[in-house]
Parts: sequence; structure tokens; C-alpha cells
Amino acid sequence: MAGCCAVLAAFLFEYDTPRIVLIRSRKVGLMNRAVQLLILAYVIGWVFVWEKGYQETDSVVSSVTTKAKGVTVTNTSTLGFRVWDVADYVIPAQEENSLFIMTNMIITMNQTQGFCPELPDKTTVCKSDANCVAGSSGTHSNGIATGRCVLFNGTVKTCEVAAWCPVEDDSHMPKPAFLKAAENFTLLVKNNIWYPKFNFSKRNILPNITTTYLKSCTYDAVTDPFCPIFRLGKIVESAGHSFQDMAIEGGIMGIQINWDCNLDRTSSLCLPSYSFRRLDTRDVDHNVSPGYNFRFAKYYSHLTGAEHRTLIKAYGIRFDIIVFGKVAWLPPPLGALVQTQASGLARDKGPSPHLLSAHALYHDFFFFPCHLEAGKFDIIPTMINVGSGLALLGVATVLCDVIVFYCMKKRYYYREKKYKYVEDYEQGLGGEMDQ
Repeated sequence: MAGCCAVLAAFLFEYDTPRIVLIRSRKVGLMNRAVQLLILAYVIGWVFVWEKGYQETDSVVSSVTTKAKGVTVTNTSTLGFRVWDVADYVIPAQEENSLFIMTNMIITMNQTQGFCPELPDKTTVCKSDANCVAGSSGTHSNGIATGRCVLFNGTVKTCEVAAWCPVEDDSHMPKPAFLKAAENFTLLVKNNIWYPKFNFSKRNILPNITTTYLKSCTYDAVTDPFCPIFRLGKIVESAGHSFQDMAIEGGIMGIQINWDCNLDRTSSLCLPSYSFRRLDTRDVDHNVSPGYNFRFAKYYSHLTGAEHRTLIKAYGIRFDIIVFGKVAWLPPPLGALVQTQASGLARDKGPSPHLLSAHALYHDFFFFPCHLEAGKFDIIPTMINVGSGLALLGVATVLCDVIVFYCMKKRYYYREKKYKYVEDYEQGLGGEMDQ
């Protein structure tokens, strides 16, 4: 109890004030300066230069619209001679955050509601009605079993189903892809960004891009890095894949738009850059259920009033447009180089051989927030980070004190010089008078 009272009395009735002691030691002095330099490097290099600690940031509001162009022709025994334009191969007409272009398909024509034999497999092949369960429907069944065993062809019997007949047979996929010419189709991507706090807006069609240039250019990372029109084959090729291989079973491609904007500099240096990558996993050793496909139907009525449909299992490539970026500082030489490169876009070029004509256009509108920020100088975050940096410099003193007073050989000598105990003046004077 007495010990606790002594500790409490010491806490309440004692006061300590810093005392400056100059220690002439090369080791301690170099260590102190080294720690201070590391802290300064962190504050200046990381906080202010890399993280732009002197700027106030704002998140972007972004919108993207897309337009596909291209026409091709096919001539098959099933469909005959047929021209395909944008309205035929862009499915659905509008889709959020992405655009799907059909490149391959399995088509089942003239289906009607009725009774027909199921496709033969180990669960549907039968010898008599006893092998078929009425009302049953498997996961991969095309309809509801009637309980009858009927001829599928001259030698094989299968269970009959109530379904859209004839049932679809997707065991044979067209190779090469049905619309292999889609490799030369083009895609126009229009991206608008807006920072509400700074009232700053920009779009990827730069101010110096003319109508003549836009009608003839095709994106190229070297010669036309700011052209917003992309050839589909080039997109897949830039991601390291073959368009013709991907077109057979389909897949998912990402078009990444990266904005690097420092609003303390001229807006002409806020420029987009494009990159491409395949988003669906393509592992040759583990290639179960590859690609991307779905089914849709086109319905019509016969002269007799019966309802018919054409079922299409569509394989294709879905293009996801992803907008992202970070605040980056461009030094004057690099900024001038980028500005010069951008100004070169206004040249007049001849028609691109990859730009195909089309009489139908496809528009896909979507708006979405992105992980994209821009910054602009503000005194408040600047002073906060300066104050935090000055406070961090105290770490050097604390670290050196720990080493001097607890680790060095002369630590007791340094403690004696550092700490001095002084009694209260009035108490000391009263004691002398009593003596």
C-alpha cells in the first residue's frame, strides 16, 4: 500500500522538463542524421511526390458508350446466302458495362411445340416404354418425358419428350468460326470522365481529333495511341491470343482505359492510355466448360397460326470496358513530349483498310463509378502532411536516446548527465533553516 502511495505521490507532485545534452559521438551523430534523412526521404519522396500529399483528391464519375461496325457474308446449306450486319451479331442490343459480338453459333430452325425423341445418351436410350419415366426431366434434358420409347433413327430408340421440336443438337461446333470475318470488325469506345469537386471534365476523343481523322484511324499503340476505334482482331492479338481460336468457343476480353491526371498542370496532359487482356481463364490442362456462350430464340407465326421459333446457341466475345487510373506527376520534358505526340493526331490520313462499312449501328450506354481519382493543390492537406512529417522527426531523437541510455558502454555516465533531480526550493530552504 505504501508503495502505491509513493508512486501516486511521485506522479502527482513531480514535474519533468527536457534537458539538452550535447554528446560528441560519431556513432550516435551519424545514426541520428541517418534516421532523419530516412524520415525526410519518406515524407518528401513518398508522401509528397508519389502520393501527392499536397493535393485534395476527388473520385471520378465516368460514362462509356460503344459503337460496333462491320459487315460480312456467309453461304451455308442451312441458311443459304446471308449478309450479317451489326443488328445480327451484337446481342443483346444494350448491355451494361460490356458489349457482346457473336462469332460462332449452332442454329436449330423451325422448332414447334410438340412431341419428339430426345437426343441419345446413356440416360435417354431405351428399348421399351418401361425404360422411360413419364414426367421426368433431367438437368440436361430438352423437355418433359412422356413415358414412351420412340425411334430416334433407324437403329436407335430414345425416350420421347414434350418440347420444342426438333430438339437442339449442339454436339458439333462449327470450325472455323461461323463469323470468322469478325476479326476485321471495329469498335468505337467513347469515354467521358468528370470530377465534380474540381468541375473538370474530359473525354477520350481529344479536342484536336478531327472528323476526318476519326473516320479513317484505327488504334495502334505506336502510330495512333489516342485513336478510340479498335479493330477486334488487334484487341485479342494485343492480349497475346489468337482471334480465330477464341472466336470458336468465345471468351471475355477487357479493354482498360487508364487516365493519369494531375489537375495542377494543363488539361492537355490529362490523356487516356489503353491496354487489353483476356479475362476468362484459358488453361489448356484444365479446360472444362471453356469460352462464353448462351442461347436465344427468334419467334414467328406460321400462316396456319402455329408458333415457330429459331433457336440459336451463340458463341462470341464479350468486351468489358474498364476505366481506372491514378494521379501521376509528369515532369516538364515528359509533359512536352506527350503534348507534342497528342498534337500530331490532327493529321489527315487515308481510309483504313480495316474500317468496314455498315448500314446499322449499335450503341451501348452505361454509367458507373470507377476507382479513379484526380488531385489538385490544397493548403489544408499540405499543412497536415507537413506537420505529420515534422512530428516524425522526433522518432530519430527517441531512437538515439534508447541506444545511448540503454545500449552503449557509457550509458550510466550519459544518464547522469541527462537526468538531474531537483528538490522543491521552498522545502529545501525550510530544511536548512531547521538545521
